[in-house]
Amino acid sequence: MKRRLSMLVGLPMAVMAVSGAYAADNADLKAVLQTRYGAMKTAMATHDGQAIAAILSPRFTSTDTMGRTETAEQMIAEVSALKADPNKSSETTLLSVVPDGASVRVQQRYDMKTVKTGPDGAQHKVELVTLSTDSWIKSSDMWLIDSTVTDEMSYFSDGQLVAHKSRQ
Repeated sequence: MKRRLSMLVGLPMAVMAVSGAYAADNADLKAVLQTRYGAMKTAMATHDGQAIAAILSPRFTSTDTMGRTETAEQMIAEVSALKADPNKSSETTLLSVVPDGASVRVQQRYDMKTVKTGPDGAQHKVELVTLSTDSWIKSSDMWLIDSTVTDEMSYFSDGQLVAHKSRQ
């Protein structure tokens, strides 16, 4: 009886210890991935194709809400063609990080804000918000983004929703 009681008391404690270790490991992984997203943001802002490529897996794909997919080379070329925007600010928030062996699924929210001049010459506050599902893989000791799929995209002008698209 005493042995059963000690097992019943010990089991929840063991589960809590494992859960606590998992949460700590997951927090560490989230911090590492947040740093990788920061490096991607910097590489994209400076149009540094080599730095962008160093964060992508060799088989990287990006899929938009319409189901169109592009390769790493296409995405890098697209980013390199963008003009610098001194008004742009952006933030990537990791909503969930789910590890699965040597891969991780991340649900993330990207929020970009800037000011654009309209056809009438007036300044407009613009905001682009996307929700994406990203897949990361571990190569050697480095996490590389293997794919990104945009699940939702919302575009605002002066606080008003102008366009919203969801992946079919």
